[in-house]
Amino acid sequence: MSGFSADWLALREPFDAAARAAATEASLALWAKGRGGPLRIVDLGAGTGANLRHLAPCLPVAQAWTLVEHDPALIAAGEARLPATGAVRAAYRRADLVAELEAVLEEPCDLVTCSALLDLVSADWLERLVRIVRARDLALLAVLTYDGRVHLEPAHPLDEEAIALVNRHQRTDKGFGPALGPEAGIALARALHGAGDAPLLALSDWDAGPGDRAFQRALVEGWAEAASAIAPERAPAIDSWRRDRLRAIEAGGARARVGHVDLLRLPRGQGRAP
Repeated sequence: MSGFSADWLALREPFDAAARAAATEASLALWAKGRGGPLRIVDLGAGTGANLRHLAPCLPVAQAWTLVEHDPALIAAGEARLPATGAVRAAYRRADLVAELEAVLEEPCDLVTCSALLDLVSADWLERLVRIVRARDLALLAVLTYDGRVHLEPAHPLDEEAIALVNRHQRTDKGFGPALGPEAGIALARALHGAGDAPLLALSDWDAGPGDRAFQRALVEGWAEAASAIAPERAPAIDSWRRDRLRAIEAGGARARVGHVDLLRLPRGQGRAP
C-alpha cells in the first residue's frame, strides 16, 4: 500500500471534516438510531483515526471500532488519541488490506468505513469489497474519494496540463494494482447499482482559501511531484508552474477547490450484520 505521513494527515484533517457530505452522515445517523444496539464499525486504512474522530460524535449510538491500518507509525500516532472511556470503544488492528481484506471483514461488523482510500485501489480490489459488503448486507460509508476535479485561482496557463498529469499519476499502482484514481467513486456507485443497490452519492470537495497557505502549498508541491514523475520531459515546465502557484499562495490571493465524493450504502435487510 502507498503510505501517507502523519503530518500530511494532520494538515488535511480539518479540510476533510469541512468537506464531508452532510446528507450521507444524516442518513447514516438515522439508520444507526433506528436499528438499535451498539454499532460495530470496521474502518479500512484508518491512518491516525480521523474517520473515528469525525464520525463517532455524529452517530447517536454506542460504537465499537476496529481501525485497520498497516503503517506502524500511523498506528502509534492514532493509538495515542483513542477514546479512553464512554460509549465509543476503539482498537487498532494491523493488517495489509491487499492480502487480508476478507480476513479483516470476517469479524462481527455492521458498518464498513473508509476515507480517502478508494482512489488508491484497483478495480479488482473494489470488486472484492463490494462482494463482501453485499454478501453480508453491511452498511458502507466511503468518504473523500478524489474524483479528478480541480479548480485553482488565479488561473495559470499550465493548470489544465498539470492536473491532467496528476490524474494520470493517480491511476498508477499504489500497492493494490492499477489504481482507479478519479474513477473510483463512480466505479463503486455503478457496481452497487448493478447489483441492485441504491447508494447515496454526494460531493465532498475541499475548499481552501487565501488564509490556508500551508495546505495549499502542500497540495501544489504534491501535485508537482506527481506530474513530474509521470512526465519527466515536462518537469521544467511543471517546476515553473509550481513556483508561480507558490508565489500566488504567498501573496494571499489563491484558492483551491478539489473534487471528492462521499458514498453511503445502507443494508437492504433489517440492518444487523450476520
